[in-house]
Amino acid sequence: MKKRNDEDIKKALGKLPSMEDRQSKDMLYQKVSSRVHTPKRRVAPWVFPGLATIAVLLVLAVFIPVFFSNNGMLTVEDSADHANESTESSTANQETGPSLDAPTTEGEEESAEVQEAEPSSEEKSLPPEENEEEGSQASESNLQEEQESSETELESLVLKSDEGSFITLSYPGKNAEVILPTLQSQQESSAFSPEKYGLAERAVSELEYEVDEKQGSAVVTFPDDFTVSGAAWASAIIESIRWDLANFQLEEITVQTESGNPVTLGSYGEMSEVPVIQQGEYIFQLYQYEDSSERLLAPISVEDSPTFRDALSLMKEKGNGLFVTPAVPEHVQFTSTTVDQQTVNINLQHESWASEQQLLTMIEAILATAGQFGFEKVKFNGINVREFSTYDLEEPIDVPERINPVVE
Repeated sequence: MKKRNDEDIKKALGKLPSMEDRQSKDMLYQKVSSRVHTPKRRVAPWVFPGLATIAVLLVLAVFIPVFFSNNGMLTVEDSADHANESTESSTANQETGPSLDAPTTEGEEESAEVQEAEPSSEEKSLPPEENEEEGSQASESNLQEEQESSETELESLVLKSDEGSFITLSYPGKNAEVILPTLQSQQESSAFSPEKYGLAERAVSELEYEVDEKQGSAVVTFPDDFTVSGAAWASAIIESIRWDLANFQLEEITVQTESGNPVTLGSYGEMSEVPVIQQGEYIFQLYQYEDSSERLLAPISVEDSPTFRDALSLMKEKGNGLFVTPAVPEHVQFTSTTVDQQTVNINLQHESWASEQQLLTMIEAILATAGQFGFEKVKFNGINVREFSTYDLEEPIDVPERINPVVE
């Protein structure tokens, strides 16, 4: 590289164009002054603290769910599911009633002896021991009131002992598909209203009965001018006679006119005898007419001489007549039956009962069926309820003397 001395540099600089600032002093002062005195933009005092707060919230939003998850806390979705489950469980408990939930373990059975009452705001502020004691007393009081109320509202469909002056009077259902025997007081039988129970008028009101239990026979007398049309009504007459006399110890039932002649019963032709009800001929279901609150046990005839175990299964079947429904709920499963002399042991499994009345109706329908099959007692095994106000389920239960007591 060629070195230049000072003279060469001076010459080179001299060749450069001249630079002159033609601005006036006042203009130059104004420009400099405007830049020096320009106000600085100030930052709001809350900006930096606000940014710090947002940063902290973001950190918490990231780490808190992880912390809760690690410590077993419920997420929002889990809480919603848990609330739904609690609501469903509470609804089911209200429907089944306090005394009819079926605990599955001994621990659950002990813990469910007294239903916990929902504490008020004042009770929640009490000390733990005092609050617990008050809640326990309230629960026991509520449970006792509910049981007393339940006892007064329960409707029994059987007569446990044959005491008093009662007579059996049978009525056809509204469409004469089934015959309903009723148990009435002799003094009040004239006041009985079949319409109240959804029943037709008696099919045998014109007949006269003469019973001789010593001889084991009965004579039924028809008017000489008695006529009947239709197989359904003729069947209703025959079944009414049989159930009217079912509680007498009879071996034969003779039918005749006033003149002593056989009776003509429609398509059945001339008849001089009606068969006595035999063991194992009927099961019992439930008759309830439309929206009526009155209910009766309905005898349903069965064919082919089923065993009692088969009869229990038949009691769950539908379609046995208009206004007739099974007295045994679908959730009940009969696992086995054993016989010990005149006592039949029934082993069953079940889910929750809709009410104590549902359980009572099933038990009485089975008792009536067992009596019709010749048993004297029934022992129920597997009915898991804490308390039952009508029968002692730990002991064999006597079959009823009669069914469908009615009070006007």
